[in-house]
Amino acid sequence: MEYERDGVKGTTMLTPKYDESEGRYLIGISNADFVELSGLDSFRYSWYEMRYCVNMTWKSLAMLVQGQVSRQDVAGPVGIAVNVVGKTYESTKDYGWQNVLVNMLNITLMLTVNLGILNLLPIPALDGGRLVFLIWEAITHKPVPPEKEGMVHFIGLMFFMVLMVFLLFNDLVNIFG
Repeated sequence: MEYERDGVKGTTMLTPKYDESEGRYLIGISNADFVELSGLDSFRYSWYEMRYCVNMTWKSLAMLVQGQVSRQDVAGPVGIAVNVVGKTYESTKDYGWQNVLVNMLNITLMLTVNLGILNLLPIPALDGGRLVFLIWEAITHKPVPPEKEGMVHFIGLMFFMVLMVFLLFNDLVNIFG
């Protein structure tokens, strides 16, 4: 196996080890130990995990805008259910239900943070789009006519409908294609 550490490349030989309790050969790194948290430590570690998800969401959005993400890297609800959740379950079920639960909770956290951030983007038909209108009203001291605001949100809704059809098609191509 080749590796790079601190800019220096190296090689090493990995030898699988037979595990009697597993009944198979194992190779790699395992983190099967759980850390016992008490009191406020659980909030601190939860904060670290959520902060990581927020940072990854912003970095992913930046990569998407910069064109560094391909069509195969984007998933809609079907792709998330089949590829992300399904593959995570299949790859962790042999390590026990606790491992599956922790991984599913991590996926849930990532999806929740993703949806929260995306919902606050200043895009019509989302809460962030509504916030833009509220900020405009606060600055101008005049409400935006409901017909105009409704039309802007309707255009945003149509955009999201087209996006959902694209994502569904993309998910089906990635799954069956």
